[in-house]
Amino acid sequence: MKDILEKQIGVEVLENEPMKKYTTFKVGGPAKFFVNVGNKQTLFKAIKAAKENKLDYYVFGGGSNMLVADKGYDGLVIHLDNAAFDLPETGVFRVFAGTNLMSFVQQVIKVGFGGLEFAGNIPGSVGGGTYGNAGAYGKGLGDYVIELETIIVENDEINLKVFTKEECEFAYRESIFKKNKNWIISEIVFRLEKDASADEKMQEVRKDWQKRSCSQPLSLPSAGCSFKNILYTDELSKYSEWEIKGKLPAARFIEEAECKGLKIGGAMVSETHANFIVNFDNATADDIVQVISAVKSRVRNSMGVQLEEEVQYVGF
Repeated sequence: MKDILEKQIGVEVLENEPMKKYTTFKVGGPAKFFVNVGNKQTLFKAIKAAKENKLDYYVFGGGSNMLVADKGYDGLVIHLDNAAFDLPETGVFRVFAGTNLMSFVQQVIKVGFGGLEFAGNIPGSVGGGTYGNAGAYGKGLGDYVIELETIIVENDEINLKVFTKEECEFAYRESIFKKNKNWIISEIVFRLEKDASADEKMQEVRKDWQKRSCSQPLSLPSAGCSFKNILYTDELSKYSEWEIKGKLPAARFIEEAECKGLKIGGAMVSETHANFIVNFDNATADDIVQVISAVKSRVRNSMGVQLEEEVQYVGF
């Protein structure tokens, strides 16, 4: 099968590749087959090869916001490599989904375009960030998208479709792609405006990194924030003092439920930031799943709020 896949895709295919090498959690068993792709043409070939050979497949970029099962993944894992991109003066940037998000944001700032500085320290890929409408400080990547090119797999057919910004249905940590697992983002087009204060924007990014370094457990493997913040509604009015830009911080609920420092195996709710679950001692995926379950249970039972994970489960 390895030889067949390599012939069809046109690049090297690895067997039994440990997924913990590629995830920010640093956990995960082996992928039966694993391939790195660096452009949308090779991505299309990889998905087509998986379908023709009746293999399950999973596509990912930076490896953040994902938890791979200890048993690994019984299929073809397609890893989107970081890719170079043009920096046109028009402010319209066409970017491969595997492009590193932090690198992209910081480079466009340096050439004089503003808007995305809120994402200058968000780990992962541009495709993954757009898939989940990653953001900070009340903004999201979807705010700056013009269109997306997507590979759509339906039954035995594989087609390309371009989505407009409106068709993407961006919302808080949501997009239409999270509801349609067989729609694979291959390329994103952003429109940004010229900003004369590029140096100031980069200073903002550096200050944000310093702030994160002090308030988040960045020295330990994690998937970033484990749970989505809660959208504020009248039913949650007793927590109105916690409301920030229409949301209630998940970390406050986790702290109030006395989950900080909760340990199971090698996984722990961070003492530094309650919305981070960290791999502090060779954690397994099962350890992390148990911590997630325990946190959700404690918050639900003590505060009447149902937390929802940001992390995506792979191979479970």
